[in-house]
Amino acid sequence: MKTKYPTIISILFIIVLLILSSSCGPSEPLQFVTYTSKTEGFSIDYPDSWNAGDSKEPQVKVAIWEKEFGLNPIGMRVAKYAAPGYNMESFAEFQINALPDITKDYISFSTEKLTISGIPAIKHTYTHTVGPTTYKSVKAYLVENGTGWILGFDSPQKSFDSYKSIFETSLNSFRLFK
Repeated sequence: MKTKYPTIISILFIIVLLILSSSCGPSEPLQFVTYTSKTEGFSIDYPDSWNAGDSKEPQVKVAIWEKEFGLNPIGMRVAKYAAPGYNMESFAEFQINALPDITKDYISFSTEKLTISGIPAIKHTYTHTVGPTTYKSVKAYLVENGTGWILGFDSPQKSFDSYKSIFETSLNSFRLFK
């Protein structure tokens, strides 16, 4: 009887190790494809398992999302606005100042300057709620030749960190055609 318990414990320990080692193995690297709009003059990379399509919003030139249908969508958008007389700072300031009025439970996290494809940009991170879900969103604002661009990335806050590298890769891939 005394030898049964150490044997059972040893077997359970080995089973747990096997389960943990099989679930922690390396996953396949994510493959990206490029969405190109020659008409609108831009391209952006996104995961090849995601969907890209048109939006009902006229300023949104492409909407890219993880799942065909479902709750709590994770995705990105590229929007284009006429912005004569705006520079990057004034365009971003105008857009960011509107967020508390157009989003529920808006909380700003950070705003920073960066460069996307050689174009100065401002990246703004914030949270807001849609229904019962809190989302974390990142918007990057650029202005080039009187046109304002907004690159938007959204995810439920609880899963944002697991998508952050995808958003960063897509953001850094954005290109404007001259």
